[in-house]
Amino acid sequence: MQLDMKQSDDSYSMAAKERMAIELDGLVWRLNEVGSALATLNIFRRADIEIEGKKRRLNDFAQVDLGPDPMAGTFKVIIHNPVAIPGAVAVLKENKFISIDMSSKRELKVVKPRLTAQQEDDLETEVKRVTKSSLSKLASIKSDALQRVQAAIKAEYIEPKESKKATLQLDDLIQQAGTHASILGLIRRKQLIGGGLTFDGPEEEALYKRINDRAYKDVWQDMLLPKVGEDDGDDE
Repeated sequence: MQLDMKQSDDSYSMAAKERMAIELDGLVWRLNEVGSALATLNIFRRADIEIEGKKRRLNDFAQVDLGPDPMAGTFKVIIHNPVAIPGAVAVLKENKFISIDMSSKRELKVVKPRLTAQQEDDLETEVKRVTKSSLSKLASIKSDALQRVQAAIKAEYIEPKESKKATLQLDDLIQQAGTHASILGLIRRKQLIGGGLTFDGPEEEALYKRINDRAYKDVWQDMLLPKVGEDDGDDE
């Protein structure tokens, strides 16, 4: 996502631009965590099965394959050893995955249960909360930069003419960053809920029409794929 500097290239605006870019990157990560498929990906992580009298990690013999779209209504479990099938099926059913096609010994095809209306509302509310928090942080970045510009004027580090350009640039930056943040939130809501979104006014509805813009192609995918952190790997 690009933030343009067309009004001024002063140091105050440049610093604000860098901070806003960092916040937008963080927003992508936080939105990814809302409704993340990571829990499904790691469903066998702590489960064990017994093979020839020895306890073995189920994840060594059965692994979840979410496919190219982790938000899709189905996923596969790749079976490396048929002895793992009963254990894998048991864990899946414990986690409310009831519809399981076991016709193949090499993979299980699993249908995800549909979200309830309450679950959809909860996800949408959380996405809105995360987005609103980011918009507030972006506004604080602009406010901080403006205070620095005002302090520089008093200290005669910057001419009034240049300070006006800097102020205009900061106004432009917050407009761009705020638009990006709002569209990111709408993209995540679309990924999680699908159709039937409700908009908080005509402005948000207009922004929704931009979720497929080329500028958001990469971040759309970034928010789809589960982020695996340092604590999400296998335990030693």
